[in-house]
Amino acid sequence: MAGLALSPVSSHWLVALLLLLSAAEPVPATKSEDLYPNPKGSACSRIWQSPRFIARKRGFTVKMHCYVTNSTFSIVSWLRKREMDKKPQQVNLEQGHMHQTQNSSVSTLIIQDIRFEDNGIYFCQQECSKTSEVYLGCGTELRVMGFSTLAQLKQRNTLKDGIIMIQTLLIILFIIVPIFLLLDKDDSKAGTEEDHTYEGLDIDQTATYEDIVTLRTGEVKWSVGEHPGQE
Repeated sequence: MAGLALSPVSSHWLVALLLLLSAAEPVPATKSEDLYPNPKGSACSRIWQSPRFIARKRGFTVKMHCYVTNSTFSIVSWLRKREMDKKPQQVNLEQGHMHQTQNSSVSTLIIQDIRFEDNGIYFCQQECSKTSEVYLGCGTELRVMGFSTLAQLKQRNTLKDGIIMIQTLLIILFIIVPIFLLLDKDDSKAGTEEDHTYEGLDIDQTATYEDIVTLRTGEVKWSVGEHPGQE
């Protein structure tokens, strides 16, 4: 008795069925601990600052606020990063100039009589006492601007007037000079086209003063009553 042979169509269906059965097998669920080291978070893992940017003139007072979720188990401090610093440095709290206040979950850095030396980016740092973890805020940039004296304003106005005068002279130079050059070129071209006085004149064929015959006219005696046109 001949063996049973599967048709090509039935073999394709069998392969598809096996694939479906293998896909239906339960896959072990990935635990959140495998994706995140600390999925539940820490007691002091949420921290944010406001505002993000401050621009004030010298002598003003600025305030930066740091909001934390749980200040009971954490220590909040402030850091500053200037242009020459590679990493943020601890802020030196000075009496009468820079001090920090703590009110429940809000830490405020107050800088009085700001100076140019206070420029930089200030970060709020939260250190959790239980886990010894340290978190930094997004940062607040402080830019101190200066006042302009009357002499500085006059100097700026003089500089602006000088720049405007130079621009005006350059515009006149680059517009009028090419126009004069074009007009001079047109005049010279017209003169060369119209001056044909000696064109085609051969000097060898011209008569000199020696070749010119002197016309001698004698005295003509007229009779009284005669007309030159009568015989």
